[in-house]
Amino acid sequence: MNFDDIKDELLSVTDTGLKYAKTLDSSSEFEVYVYYQNKTKAQISQGIVTAKSGAVAGTAVRAAQGKQIGFAVASGVSEDRIKLAAAEALSIIQSVKVEDDRFQGFADPKGSGKEGVYHDDILSIGTDDLIKSCESVIKEATEVDEKVKVVEAEAEAIWGGYAVGNTRGVLEATRGCSNNIDCNAQAIENEERKGSYDFDIARDRLYNAEGVGKKTAENAVGMLGAKKLDLTTKMPTIWTPLSAALYVLSSLAQSAVGRPVVDRVSPLCDRLGDTIASKDLTIIDDGQNPKAIGTQAIDAEGLPQRTNPIIENGVLKNFLFDSYFGRAMGLESTGNCSRGGGVFGGETPYEARPSAATMWLEVDAGKKSLEDIISSIDGKAILVRDFPLGIFHSSVATGEFSCVAGSSYLVENGELKGSVEPVSIAGNYYEGFKNLLEIGSDKETIPYGISLPTLLMDGFSVVG
Repeated sequence: MNFDDIKDELLSVTDTGLKYAKTLDSSSEFEVYVYYQNKTKAQISQGIVTAKSGAVAGTAVRAAQGKQIGFAVASGVSEDRIKLAAAEALSIIQSVKVEDDRFQGFADPKGSGKEGVYHDDILSIGTDDLIKSCESVIKEATEVDEKVKVVEAEAEAIWGGYAVGNTRGVLEATRGCSNNIDCNAQAIENEERKGSYDFDIARDRLYNAEGVGKKTAENAVGMLGAKKLDLTTKMPTIWTPLSAALYVLSSLAQSAVGRPVVDRVSPLCDRLGDTIASKDLTIIDDGQNPKAIGTQAIDAEGLPQRTNPIIENGVLKNFLFDSYFGRAMGLESTGNCSRGGGVFGGETPYEARPSAATMWLEVDAGKKSLEDIISSIDGKAILVRDFPLGIFHSSVATGEFSCVAGSSYLVENGELKGSVEPVSIAGNYYEGFKNLLEIGSDKETIPYGISLPTLLMDGFSVVG
């Protein structure tokens, strides 16, 4: 397949597959999802270069009779693969008599949204180009300081698309692309080892490798000489964009979506219209931002992706649903059906059952730079970079969380004093949104489905 023709090819095979499925049992509903992704990837790890280029393609079919649903998948995108999956999905219904009381049929057609932008150079980038980028990143990192001993780099370019059709009249397709580069660096001095991570990702341009290695190495070296905090107290915490992203994705992105709302596990269930956060906080799930990596014309059940405010000036505005969970609430889909994925990736999309999820979160930036936020601290605070371990072990039902910040720094009376040994940060993430003191101006695109700036929150317990 090529990028220009991918939608037409996927739509054609989907349409043909649906027509065949109808001949199997005219009393059943069918939904066909076909997926194609071309990926070119290169990695340099411990001096070993690996590169590969190829496609992942597959088909998923759901069949339904009343409240019974059968689901089957097949690798490859062709009429034969759809026929195989359709027959298997139907046979599952006939052999396994299990009903889903919430199921009210597949999605009804509502047209299509807009695709995101794409860059021609992403479509033609090759493994040699990716390898050269990785080499330049590693060279840049190792030149920062002799203490930088281990550096790894990875780059990839992705393009592809998917189509969805069902017997209710949905027949839509979309396509997209992206490219990224990242670096991991380890700085070592005596028995101390500190690591850091940086990246660049985009769909409307080629990634910018320049500066990625340098920044990663400087952060790793800057963490050497970490001192014990030797303190247990509540204090402000500064979450730079990557760590702030994981905070939002492990909290609001889990509690304002689909199942937790319908099952009434989320404490946000009855709070639409209530102020649940600082009035400065606005978070939008934007499935139509042309430059966002998650933007597609349709979601994973063929409905238009939309722009859905979740929090607006601190007020809870919307929950996010696919048609399954939306109908269970007596509402329509918000265009938030997803397959596979998750924050750090996961199942191959065509192998995963559809469910509700965020598309691409956008947190509005504030006016203060990171330096301004640091200088505003009166007393002590902890600045957190990179990945807080355990942040996703939080409870949707209560909001309680506890994580370990391995890349952390002490801020005292407006000055960054230096790195500290790993500290534990614990609290309630619902309270954290209420106790948001500042939102930075340093908005970044994070490769896990969100763009946001630094967040300064108060009231969490810090143990170091």
